[in-house]
Amino acid sequence: MRLPEHLELLLTDEPVLDVYAYGPWRVPDGLFEEISGRIDALAADPRCAELTTDEHKLLTLPASLVLAELFGMLAFLPGGGAIKGGSWSQLPERLLRRHLVNQSQLSSRMTRWDAPGGRWRPPVDWLVEAPDRELAISLARDCLGVLEGIEPLDERRRALIRLYDDPPPGDMNVPKAELRERWNAHADEKVLAAVPELLGPVGYLEWVCGGLIAAFEHLNAVAPVEETLETHLVRLLLQGSMEHVPAELAVALGEDRYREVQQRFPVDKRGFKPGPWQERTQAWLLRALVAGAADGCRAWLDMAMRFVATVQGLPGDPWFPRSEWIPVGQFQTDLRRMYGPRRKVVNPLATTLRHEPGETVAAPAAGPAVETALVGQPEVVAALTELSRGDGPVRLLLTGPDGTGKRDAAQDLAKALSLGRDPLWVTGNLFVGQRLPDAVAKLHADVRDCAGDRLLIIEGLDGIVADPGNGEALADELHRLLAVHSDLHLVALCDTGGDDRIRAVNPVLPQRFRVVRTRPFTASGHAELFRRAVRARGARTTSHAAVAAGELLAATPPVQTLRNARLAPHLADIVVQAARARALDGAEPVVRKQDIPAVLDVGQADGDPMTELAGLTGLANVKEEIALLVAGTQAARLRAEAGLKVTVPTRHLVFTGNPGTGKTMVARLLGRIYKRLGVLSSGHLVEASRAHMVGEYVGQTAPRTRRLVERAIGGVLFVDEAYTLSQSSYKGDYGFEAIAELVKLMEDHRDDLVVIVAGYEREMAEFLAANPGLDSRFPKQLHFADYSDDELVAVFAQLAADDGFTLAPGLEGMLRAMLRRVPRGPTFGNGRLMRNLLDLAVARQSERIAAEGRTAPPSRDELVTLRPADLPPVLDRPEELLGLYL
Repeated sequence: MRLPEHLELLLTDEPVLDVYAYGPWRVPDGLFEEISGRIDALAADPRCAELTTDEHKLLTLPASLVLAELFGMLAFLPGGGAIKGGSWSQLPERLLRRHLVNQSQLSSRMTRWDAPGGRWRPPVDWLVEAPDRELAISLARDCLGVLEGIEPLDERRRALIRLYDDPPPGDMNVPKAELRERWNAHADEKVLAAVPELLGPVGYLEWVCGGLIAAFEHLNAVAPVEETLETHLVRLLLQGSMEHVPAELAVALGEDRYREVQQRFPVDKRGFKPGPWQERTQAWLLRALVAGAADGCRAWLDMAMRFVATVQGLPGDPWFPRSEWIPVGQFQTDLRRMYGPRRKVVNPLATTLRHEPGETVAAPAAGPAVETALVGQPEVVAALTELSRGDGPVRLLLTGPDGTGKRDAAQDLAKALSLGRDPLWVTGNLFVGQRLPDAVAKLHADVRDCAGDRLLIIEGLDGIVADPGNGEALADELHRLLAVHSDLHLVALCDTGGDDRIRAVNPVLPQRFRVVRTRPFTASGHAELFRRAVRARGARTTSHAAVAAGELLAATPPVQTLRNARLAPHLADIVVQAARARALDGAEPVVRKQDIPAVLDVGQADGDPMTELAGLTGLANVKEEIALLVAGTQAARLRAEAGLKVTVPTRHLVFTGNPGTGKTMVARLLGRIYKRLGVLSSGHLVEASRAHMVGEYVGQTAPRTRRLVERAIGGVLFVDEAYTLSQSSYKGDYGFEAIAELVKLMEDHRDDLVVIVAGYEREMAEFLAANPGLDSRFPKQLHFADYSDDELVAVFAQLAADDGFTLAPGLEGMLRAMLRRVPRGPTFGNGRLMRNLLDLAVARQSERIAAEGRTAPPSRDELVTLRPADLPPVLDRPEELLGLYL
């Protein structure tokens, strides 16, 4: 048995924070210390000097109101009643330790957990005591800022920041309850989706019940129990010491189900004992866990705990669950007990009694060919058939392009071998970044677990072996294990040329395998894949349409992971939809040749990118430079066609300029331009930042950077704020490792990849000097100047027109007057500021036309016209526009 990969951390002794709604997360070394430093710096801010309280029971008194606010935030951010576990789950105790009255010893048990309540709500909690309410809200916003970096909390943290950055209009000095309701009502759908507690106790209970019911039905499908959903809910209420069924459940469950729960409650209450219920629930979860529903078990535990916290807190907010018997700790112990590494000793009877003395074992008869749905891979099918008929251990190395059926082949072989247990899949990511003893121990444990009666499948063996950290040692260890465990069945999956990469590290290891290569699909292979994809969608295709589809797919360049066999389902989705719309009622949809498009431009926008570039406001020097790049590319093609020698230039670029000047937009257009010129095979854009490249521990950065570049091959990799890779002063930072890996990969893929790095002009100059190879890899820089006032007005007008609005006379003049008085600096918002101003103007216009007391409905012109009065009234206070910058 094996856990899903994203839960493997729970079996380690790493520092882990496990918010069930997010999943286990390895806490980066030094992060909590860094956040504690930020907290201390905020508490020492002169604005907080007089803001203290003598009423907090856990902080050293007098306690800073900012620290008290942060204490409440750390309880609220995981979710109301949500389960938070792991060896580093004590967030307040770790981040606020030096400010606590009782600095008890921290627990590092992986099975530790708690379920904090959801009492805190925006905009303020303890800071409400501050005499200046606007200052209090500003400090609460800063509290959220210092908690950046804790990934399991980040979605909710950013959602609350969006709420703080867009406060509701009106007086801030109203009573706290009224202020809270006003802010909660102002939250948009995205904020509510991340922080459903803002819906209020009844709304949150409805949200929780939806997840609880789904989790129960999922687990009941894999591990059936003899109780209805209504009985299940009643027992959850009873184990939480509820004396009655809350009336709010009528909203959350619906009237019929609520009445059923009400009727069952007094019946089940008689004789209910929480201890036996807990034991039965633990056994139920264990059965579901063994059935492969680990995520479903965790979802049920999380929702059940939220359910108890919410109903116990009614009619108020969720609070810390009391008298709960939900077996969270037992489940976590069972998970480690069942899936953790175990030592294995062979019982001698398993050998001595395997066959009776003198018994002869007949050789297996040659069976039929392996049942497989592989298309266009005769070499693979022949190897699978031969290996499944043999009596020795299977040692197969499959190498080839992504999407050519390697995983399907491994699964087909596992079925043919009938070893009694499902195959064990291991990916290279499980070994990356581990300490060498841990990586070797894991390899040994996997081999011991599979030896004799289970197929071990290693995905990305070439990546494991080629890893500069542990790769060579793991290759040597695998070679030894293959010699020691003569009964081990092993299939290794590699990319194209994977056997050569392994051979370069350990020349002997590939000799232990039968090496078989998968091939890219021909047009006929693509045609067969298309036929199957259409048939799977309830339609059929004519032979002419299938041939045309095969030829089209063979000529279609891949985009990221959409390649080879994955292209046919993509095309089938497009053409079957058209065939179904054309078919008569009840008739089978038929795909015909005319349904097959001439070009399958995967993920690309329509239109001429050069025309779109010319239509952008401003950017005159950028347009001129790109025109020169295009002309040079076209001239090189003409020289090549004339038989002249052509040197392929380095096309990687540096974009410099302030935010909102169109760098990302131009990068996307440049990819499409190069696609049309035949320079790039797909022209798609992959946006990245430091977080996509730099790992959290040794050995993680290079694989992250490689995966990012692999996604961008065929298109443009756009690295925004690239200078952050070389700016960190943190001792263990891996930014320079990311730069070194990027430089190498840029050269390896220069024929079908353009890398664009972007950022402020001065910082980018320092970035290019950080690595000797960078400057030569980026021979050309394009500077994106700030927009002039007239250009910004034109951007505003274009954005408004794109949204269907017209500008009334006088609005552009007022906008110019506002812009003349706004200070410009490195963080000036440019086009982003115009987008934010337009959104604000549309909101004010909506408020105006929807105002109460109108005698007649607004005309069509009124509905689409923005007036000068719709702009924010900041003409005399232009500094207020700073709040609209991004």
